[in-house]
Amino acid sequence: MAKADDHIGIFFAAYPDFDYEPTNEVWSEYRRLVKHYGWNTKSQEVKKANAAFRIALVEQFGSIYGTDENKLEALQRLCGKLGIDPIPTSITACKKAIKRIHVNIVDFVDSERTGEPVHKFGSVGKLAKYTWANGKVFPKKEAKRSTLLRFLLRCLHH
Repeated sequence: MAKADDHIGIFFAAYPDFDYEPTNEVWSEYRRLVKHYGWNTKSQEVKKANAAFRIALVEQFGSIYGTDENKLEALQRLCGKLGIDPIPTSITACKKAIKRIHVNIVDFVDSERTGEPVHKFGSVGKLAKYTWANGKVFPKKEAKRSTLLRFLLRCLHH
């Protein structure tokens, strides 16, 4: 049974016939779910599951880091996870520091579960190449549901 703040676990619990492995990367588990049910990638089932999965990622992020972009503690927690050292002492400085770091949002959220360090990319171009190659694209619409999460958004041209 998934805990109330484990939004990813709750998402997968909606598919009881699927043997969810919580220590695996969420994106690979999602792909395995689609394959398990034999869904066509353009089917309504996939569209519905994909939308719910992305919302679960946003909610998971909010449970871990918060959602308020104007809370210093939330911004500092995010800075710490991003490896920003020293951690800025003002809201403005935190926001500026976060904007200089480029991470894949799916991997970032996943790192709390897997214990894997968050890979930082030297440029938006390198982040884009990795993101598109691995299919770990996080749509703006869902990310903007969390004002804090949107600071990790980057424009990834394909």
